[in-house]
Amino acid sequence: MPPAASSAAPRSNAGASAAPPAMPAGKPQPLWTRSFVFGTLLNFFIAANYFMLMVVMTAYALDVYQAPASAAAFCASAFIVGTLFSRFSSAPLMERFGRTRVLVAGALLEVALTVLYLMNEPIGALIGVRLAHGFSYGMCSTAVATVITSIVPAERKGEGIGYFMLSITLGSAVGPFTGIFLSNNFGYEALFVVASAIVALSVPCALVLCIPRKTGAKASPRKADLAAEAAQDALAGDVVQAPDERKREDAAAAFAEAEAKAPAESAEPAPAHDSARVPSTHLEERIADKVEHSWLSRFVEAGVLPISIVCGLLFFGYSSLLTFLTPYATELGLARAASVFFVAYALAMFLTRPFTGRAFDRVGPHPVMVPAFASFIVGMVLVAFASNDWLLLGSALLLGFGVGTVQSCGLAMAVRVTPDERLSVANATFYMMLDVGVGIGPVLLGLAVPLVGYQALYLGMALVGACSLALFLVSREPRRACARLRPPGAAPVVGSLCSL
Repeated sequence: MPPAASSAAPRSNAGASAAPPAMPAGKPQPLWTRSFVFGTLLNFFIAANYFMLMVVMTAYALDVYQAPASAAAFCASAFIVGTLFSRFSSAPLMERFGRTRVLVAGALLEVALTVLYLMNEPIGALIGVRLAHGFSYGMCSTAVATVITSIVPAERKGEGIGYFMLSITLGSAVGPFTGIFLSNNFGYEALFVVASAIVALSVPCALVLCIPRKTGAKASPRKADLAAEAAQDALAGDVVQAPDERKREDAAAAFAEAEAKAPAESAEPAPAHDSARVPSTHLEERIADKVEHSWLSRFVEAGVLPISIVCGLLFFGYSSLLTFLTPYATELGLARAASVFFVAYALAMFLTRPFTGRAFDRVGPHPVMVPAFASFIVGMVLVAFASNDWLLLGSALLLGFGVGTVQSCGLAMAVRVTPDERLSVANATFYMMLDVGVGIGPVLLGLAVPLVGYQALYLGMALVGACSLALFLVSREPRRACARLRPPGAAPVVGSLCSL
């Protein structure tokens, strides 16, 4: 139909010229906004509070309450149980009451529950406070992560989340040191007062956050994709069936307009390395379909389950450091190095995370995360064969780089392709898997240690890291998945990730 083609061409050019001349893609969006800074500070305050109390809670129950070892240990781990429960309820709470209210309520609860430690309640009440404190921490941390991931510019997602996660890194370095120093030199009451003062600073941070009611950066590319698909369908159908020339011209013009509109509507065009949220294996496809069409969709975001499970498995291995490093190092005569192990670990995170975040935005997840998984594996092997202080501290540097990079880049992978209205569920799903890994790790590994010993345990954790890497490599293949799901002979939809 030569006439149709010739008449459609001018319409196409006209539609393209009608697009706004100045697109937001030309001007980089700021990262260090007021909301980003105060949200990151808030996360640091609640993380410091968490680590300050976690490292001394078992000793506190043993010294003050003369509790049995099992009950004393549960006083510490009850916090994780409460956190895990909060991951299921945080997303529905944010959907019902809004992110601001949930964040402020979580911060206020953190302060109130930390003050309750000063009351010297019975051991049963202490466990109840720990459960409630874990719930409030999980609610607050999920809410602030949802806010931050929604306001970070799409083209700086890896860098922004990397800086945000440094707040946890600093908290994990400052918190344990402060908690042990205060409890050893000034007593537990002084520790609880300082912990209450630190977490109280999170309340004004929550109050001054500017949380957008609706961010279109996530939804607009999808709308552009739908518009382009509709116009392409119209062009494919109407040109064949239209009884007159005018309908053919209208269909072609509609498609050209959608082509021009797709990149202009999106706040930032998706980079070529972006991971489309498309199931890449038959198993993943079946799991995603079951989750999305069940009651679990209220609490779990199916699209982020693969990377969340990968990171949760890695954190299962990481839990062995939290639980058994001190007795293992004491057995080897390396207690001095063990006392500063997590300082070196946090230092490696702090120094490498800004660079890895930028690299993630520039080259994509695989070139950044594969070396991080390898670093974790080598670090665990060094822990297993550590014979002097330097080997143990060298393993801390490798593990800090590995765990920190996988955690921040994994979260960036999870949220950058999630619609804004599902960000709360996506964040809850990601952190839920991390909590499961850290929570069940001490229990299962505690059963294994008497049977195999510490050295074999850490060699096993290197194997867990290798399994995580293997799952990461096979869990997402966006190009192949897009090609499989696209109808035969169909062209890529303009503006969609599958077209890259």
